[in-house]
Amino acid sequence: MKDQTRKLIRYTLPSILSMVSIFFFGIVDGIFVGHGVGINAVGAINIAFPFIMFFTAFTMLTTIGALTITAIRIGRKDFDGANQVFTLAIALNAAIGTVLCLFGTIFTGPLARMLGATDTFYPLVKEYLFWYSIFIIPCCLNSAFLGFARNDGVPELVSILTVGSSVLNIVGDYILIFPLHMGLKGAALATGSAQTLSLLFAFGHFLRKRGKLRLGRLQIVPSLIFNMFKRGMPECVAQFGTPVTMVLTNVMLARHLGDDALNAYSLLMYIATFSASIFVGASQGLQPLFGNSYGEENESDLRYYLRAGLFISVGGGMIVNFFLLFSGPTVALLFNSNQAAIALFNQHMPKYLVSILLEAVTVTISAFLYSTTRSKAALSIHVLRAFVVNSIVILSIPAVLGPRNLWFAPLIIEIIVMTTAIILLKYNTRNGLIGADKE
Repeated sequence: MKDQTRKLIRYTLPSILSMVSIFFFGIVDGIFVGHGVGINAVGAINIAFPFIMFFTAFTMLTTIGALTITAIRIGRKDFDGANQVFTLAIALNAAIGTVLCLFGTIFTGPLARMLGATDTFYPLVKEYLFWYSIFIIPCCLNSAFLGFARNDGVPELVSILTVGSSVLNIVGDYILIFPLHMGLKGAALATGSAQTLSLLFAFGHFLRKRGKLRLGRLQIVPSLIFNMFKRGMPECVAQFGTPVTMVLTNVMLARHLGDDALNAYSLLMYIATFSASIFVGASQGLQPLFGNSYGEENESDLRYYLRAGLFISVGGGMIVNFFLLFSGPTVALLFNSNQAAIALFNQHMPKYLVSILLEAVTVTISAFLYSTTRSKAALSIHVLRAFVVNSIVILSIPAVLGPRNLWFAPLIIEIIVMTTAIILLKYNTRNGLIGADKE
């Protein structure tokens, strides 16, 4: 087996398994909530989810930028420089987590309304947001430490911790929702506690000093912070894509099609996006491979990892989608939803699955671009997807095509954005894969 292939398997397979576990146990989590609290609680989590994605986006600003710079510096054997970035990124994530924790716990009510909670969902959304916000700091730090552990050469540990925390989340859900009857408060506590335990074990890896990364003396270097933000901005904006789209869709569905449509949409988000676990995991695993190869100026490896990433993301997604087409309707029944929501889910799931395959191409191309310091191109892709194309499509469909065609919005959005991503990839690699601005 070639060294390229061994590295590809070692980094992408654990990441894919980690993401599959997160999405799978997310479905189980929704089933527990649906039966233990009610189907409106599933809809409430869907309404609250954009806030979780918002704080994830802010952590991506520092984490992904720092991971990109760290991977390149490791590729150049500049380990002191890599540790400087690592320490600064952890400090910035702690600061961001503190601000967002305070915001989520103090302004819970207005936040629930801003996210589109109607009177039916408002009390449930408010309850979930408050208890989840308490754990924002460990959630932010856990994401950062896991990312750096992957860059530090232990992707297997990251996979174990991710799967383990997902299992603990489900066990906690069952105990807190059913025997203890704690409702959505219990669901939020289970998630936060699992993330906190994962953080402690991830931190333990760096305490043992078995890799190359070390937490050292904090150095506040404005130019480095700017560079981290610059490299992380594409993924930060990318994370806004899901919450912005969900908020807009929730608002338009509530306005035009009612609560059944909102509940059907929440089921689609739980099940249809399960196939996203393939390309999300693959892109996370590819990030250090792209960065190290770019730092070493190894164009052959870069080309191999890009092609392999596209093949894994799209091919794996097609396999998962095949099974979801047959199993999705059955799984949706387990959420304790009503027949009207289930009927809408069954009708519209296929177009959502196709849109996710198109998104796989976009995400893989973006991961390559930002990992090789082509931040402007990656940022352009995600600005279009997170703010421009999605807003125009979702807000205009009811007036132009009629409210019932809102279900076609994801497919239209992903066609436009994927086409743009391919064009930008071709343009930015016209002189070779090594050739962007140096970090």
